Amino acid sequence: MYNHLLYFTYWIVNALIVYIFGLLAPGDVVLGNWRFGAVEAAIYAGFWVTFFVWLLWDFAISKGVKFDTGIVVLGYFWSVNIFAFWIVARFSQYAGLGIRSYLWAILMGFVAYAVQRLAWRFVIEKNAVQKKRS
Repeated sequence: MYNHLLYFTYWIVNALIVYIFGLLAPGDVVLGNWRFGAVEAAIYAGFWVTFFVWLLWDFAISKGVKFDTGIVVLGYFWSVNIFAFWIVARFSQYAGLGIRSYLWAILMGFVAYAVQRLAWRFVIEKNAVQKKRS
């Protein structure tokens, strides 16, 4: 069950990151299009970023990637987040997110990685505490 909760938490985190970057740098991170408003675009873009992160995470696990050191986790998930933000922004007509340059994808990817790690710790530790109680 915690996998569903973790996915939903990542989705919320990614949507908030997209929305906050859209507020802080509206000329560089554009939210919305002819179909979506800013909040709706942040929700859709957050979903697609989470989808790509999760997809590539499952792919890495199936290929036997060992996430045993912090540098491997940082390198892998930072690069996956960069890719996810960049690819979602390239399809702005479907997600409502546009970014001006790859530098914004790098910055958003790092912030997303950091907040996702916090969400990971919160959800996993909360799940471990609940399992101890039962």
